[in-house]
Order: sequence, then C-alpha cells, then structure tokens
Amino acid sequence: MAVRLKDLPRGEMPGQAGHDGKPGILDGFKTVFTTPTALMVTLGFCGFIFVITGYMTWVPTFLQENFGQSGAQAGLNSMLWTYVAAFAGVLIAGTLSDKWAAKDPKKRMVIQGAGLILGAAFLPFMGSVRSLWLLYLCFAGWGFFRAFFDANIYAVLYDVTPERLHASCSSAMIMTGFAVGATAPYVLAVIKESTGSLNATFPILGVIWLICGLACLWVSAKFYNRDYTKTNKR
Repeated sequence: MAVRLKDLPRGEMPGQAGHDGKPGILDGFKTVFTTPTALMVTLGFCGFIFVITGYMTWVPTFLQENFGQSGAQAGLNSMLWTYVAAFAGVLIAGTLSDKWAAKDPKKRMVIQGAGLILGAAFLPFMGSVRSLWLLYLCFAGWGFFRAFFDANIYAVLYDVTPERLHASCSSAMIMTGFAVGATAPYVLAVIKESTGSLNATFPILGVIWLICGLACLWVSAKFYNRDYTKTNKR
C-alpha cells in the first residue's frame, strides 16, 4: 500500500469546498448523529454486530451442549456454513446494490433492511431444529442474507456524509457498533443462566434484526434521498 497509493496533488481536496479548517475529533459523531440515514445505518450496524458477536461467542457452545460435538467440530461448523454462504451473498448483494442504486440511491438501504429481515427469519429455528443438516441450512441462510447488510454499510454511510468526513464518520459508526456489540456475550450469558439453555436466545436475536430491518426500510423511504441530495450538493 505504501508503494502503490498515490497522494492527490496539493491544493483543495475533493469535498472541501466551502469548508474552513480541519475536521475536529467530534465532527464525525456530530454528522452521523444528526443525519437520519447515517444514524440509521449506525443503529443497524449496532444490531448487526450485536447478533453476530453473540452468535460467534455462543454457537460453538450450543453445538457442544445440544449435539455433542467436540470443540474442533463445533468451531468449524459454527463458522463454515455461514461464511461460505456469506461469500456468495456479498457478491450478489454488491452487484444488485450498485445496479439498483444507479437509478435510485435509497435502494442500498432497502437491500440492507431486506437482508436483516430475511436473515432474522432463520434465527428462531436455530434453537428449535433437531436435525444437524437443517441447523446448518439455517446457518447458511442467515449468513447469506447478513451479507446484504454487510455489502452496503460503507456505501450507505458515504452516500449521506461529506467526503472530507468519511473516515471520521466511519470511525464513529464502528466505535458505536462494536461498543454495543461487545455486550452481546454477557447479555446472552445472562439469558442462558436464567433459562438453563441457549435456545431462548435465538428468537431474541431474530427480533433485534427484524426491528433494525424494518427501521432501515422506513428511514430509506423517508430520509435517504433527502440526505443523499443534501450531501452531494456540497
């Protein structure tokens, strides 16, 4: 990267017209939390990371306790099926998003919302199926549709935030998302201790994604094009 990356010529950087001074440390947070679409992708990212962190932390234990798998088997099966499916999903989602967003920018967040809602549909079944192959199918379906949100995170954020603040805004979103997501292992552990198993946690994770997905659809319809137009007029 050090060899290949080239700096732009000295002078005014893209997206700096009309802005004096350097961005401050809180400018990214201010922009994200005062721009409805950027705030929604941040909240969606919080729910996204919360569910994924909870899944990665506890599903290996779930496979060991409920299906008698060894630690190595549980570690492999908890990740393999979802990430293979996510590999395919992210390629499809990225292609569709770029194609549809060329005509209507808000389609990026529509795809995100649809991905969360469809991914949420697989989560409740993870705690109830008794067949390993059906469980792996749920892992794969969840992984495939999670990629629809994943593929558009930064594209959505950068659509509605000034170019000169892209790094600051993404930092604000990432910090907020991982701060929330870091609580997932503890929250799911509390639920496990109170119910005696991890089965009850999967519907809760599904509800989180469902709410985030519906909120994405609402914000995309109400605010996305307005925020996009406002940002790209600068």
